[in-house]
Amino acid sequence: MAGTHIKQKDDHDIVWGTPAIGKIINREPRVVEYLCAKYPDKFPVKKVVGGYVASRKALLAWLLKKENA
Repeated sequence: MAGTHIKQKDDHDIVWGTPAIGKIINREPRVVEYLCAKYPDKFPVKKVVGGYVASRKALLAWLLKKENA
């Protein structure tokens, strides 16, 4: 179902799509795709059924870890 937009609550831990993931890490959707390609085993985003999915908590933990490194 190409073009389907999944509605989600802001307080839900699971985040679908590069726009929503990018919003959490304050980056454009293209940057999310770049990070997925550059760090496939480290960036906490997975490609599922033609889209991307992540845990909000895992994204924030990854950012904090990168910031403190």
